[in-house]
Amino acid sequence: MHPSYQSQQNNLLDLWLAEWQDNRMAAAATTLPAPEASTDRAGLTLLTVAHLVNDINQSVLPVMIPWLISHRGLNLALAASLVLAMNLLSSVVQPAFGYLSDKRSMAWVIPAAIVIATAGTALIGLAPNLPLMYLGAVISGVGVAAFHPEGSRFSNYFAGKKRASGMSMFTVGGYLGFAAGPVLTTPLILLFGLPGVAFLLVPAVVIAVMLWRELPRFEAARSVAHHAHTQRAGDDDWRSFSIMTVVVALRSMTFLAAVTFTPIFAIRVAHVNAGLASVALFLLLLGGAIGTMFGGRLADRVDRRRVVNISLVLTTTFAALLALAGTHAPLFALVAVLALGFGASLGLSAGVLVVIGQEYLPKHIGIASGVTLGLANTIGGLAAPVFGWIGDTRGLVAVFATVATFALLAFAGSFALRKPRVLAKTA
Repeated sequence: MHPSYQSQQNNLLDLWLAEWQDNRMAAAATTLPAPEASTDRAGLTLLTVAHLVNDINQSVLPVMIPWLISHRGLNLALAASLVLAMNLLSSVVQPAFGYLSDKRSMAWVIPAAIVIATAGTALIGLAPNLPLMYLGAVISGVGVAAFHPEGSRFSNYFAGKKRASGMSMFTVGGYLGFAAGPVLTTPLILLFGLPGVAFLLVPAVVIAVMLWRELPRFEAARSVAHHAHTQRAGDDDWRSFSIMTVVVALRSMTFLAAVTFTPIFAIRVAHVNAGLASVALFLLLLGGAIGTMFGGRLADRVDRRRVVNISLVLTTTFAALLALAGTHAPLFALVAVLALGFGASLGLSAGVLVVIGQEYLPKHIGIASGVTLGLANTIGGLAAPVFGWIGDTRGLVAVFATVATFALLAFAGSFALRKPRVLAKTA
């Protein structure tokens, strides 16, 4: 064979191989966009749905409270203490999982946590006595807690530059899960009694299998993010993060109290049945989902701290209006509208605060997520028995007056938040 002909063949082969390699790289780029280039909507959507299924467990217990009181003989304080049990152990679990996720990949925790959380919730409904109810609440709390640090971390990876919008989308999944809890749980309890909540294991197992099959995608996203070092741009600001944690804890007290006591408030103050009471809770959580989406988009355009300020002053207003309505106009239609407004107002700052926390601690995204979604919220859950005691001794109107007070304190504290150093350097 002529040497020039052989050389020409080799050149053509090299060109073909180079073109094939370029096509493979281009295909990979479209399958998994770089964290700072664009948003991986497929991965973010899957995580949002997973968040929905996971957080159904957090609203099931408040819906169960009227039945636990009437069928298990609990009072408001004991029923609220189950909320405390559900949150107590998670105060350690979420930051611990966040710390571990900063050290090594733990994407497998996401599907496992959903199944564990739902199994604990099922145990509460099946339990014939209070100790087993507490055990189920603890198991469910651990599962819910384990999900959030890794879930929010990968939401950060998949969101790209639009972190507030991406985190808000992920957070909306949680709100929709809260909202779906009453819608799914009430008919199950009406048909099968308290043990009917065990049927929630069906969607939990389905989404867990879907997540398990997609674990390679999650690992690839983490590798790309580590290669780009997007999570290490800037220094940690622990002082600002500590202030923000106090604000998140106060905000969490208002949220958990509203979610826990809105159904029983509607029953005892507006004099409706348990079915309509669940509608009031659904509207509160639906409002939260709407507010969260709007807040995320707004926070990608303006100072995130101003969004938090607006959210908390509106939350204070609607909580006070609920207390006034309970005293002067206890109409279910009014309570439902105010619950929707309360949820939308509080939702404005939901995903935004998580992003601010991650921007305060860019080198420890896992810990930031674990604290903002876990420890601070758990501190809020510690106040549940106090709200229950207020409800037993002072009435449910006093509960929402107290909610307004905590929201006002959170609003005042939000003015102490400093601009994250990463954003200050680029301003």
